[in-house]
Amino acid sequence: MKPVQPENWKIDVGFKNKLQPEEAKFIFEEAEKAFNDAIETSAKILDRNSSLLQLVAGILVGLVAYAIGKWEKSGYLDSLLITAVSGIVYFFCLGLFFIFPNIKPTEYILPGTQPKKLFIEPIFDTPDASRCLLLYMIKITNLQEAITFNREINNRRWKFYRRSLNFLFYSPIILIIIYLLSNWLSK
Repeated sequence: MKPVQPENWKIDVGFKNKLQPEEAKFIFEEAEKAFNDAIETSAKILDRNSSLLQLVAGILVGLVAYAIGKWEKSGYLDSLLITAVSGIVYFFCLGLFFIFPNIKPTEYILPGTQPKKLFIEPIFDTPDASRCLLLYMIKITNLQEAITFNREINNRRWKFYRRSLNFLFYSPIILIIIYLLSNWLSK
């Protein structure tokens, strides 16, 4: 997956001039909810992909065991062995290219702002009455960037997950076609 670049979103100047501290606090709380939802969604994606990987790993173990047993028993490639080997390749590729990328550590923007980015002169040069509002606006801007960034990553991960499910769903049809073709070609 290609890396996502955070968007540079800014609060409109007209809104900045009208914003009251209570409104800023409300917007901040709503932004936190949206941010937390993006992080929770990431955990759901990881859980679902982990379960899918366990299923595919179980299928792979079964197919490998079957292929080894079939090979030791008969010693030649028949339609069932060709289908089993094709299934091994199919499920291995499914796990490697579609499921595993969703389980690898993913870079998200985490909550919070480092204190060193808030303890700066421009903030403390602001009049006391406006400082809290300024801090809220900075945090709201940071949260919006994080929400956009994290949701874009989640959308990409959901696409991979849906593709994985499609490949898994159609795998019996593909294996039946491989079996029928190998059976037909061996006659």
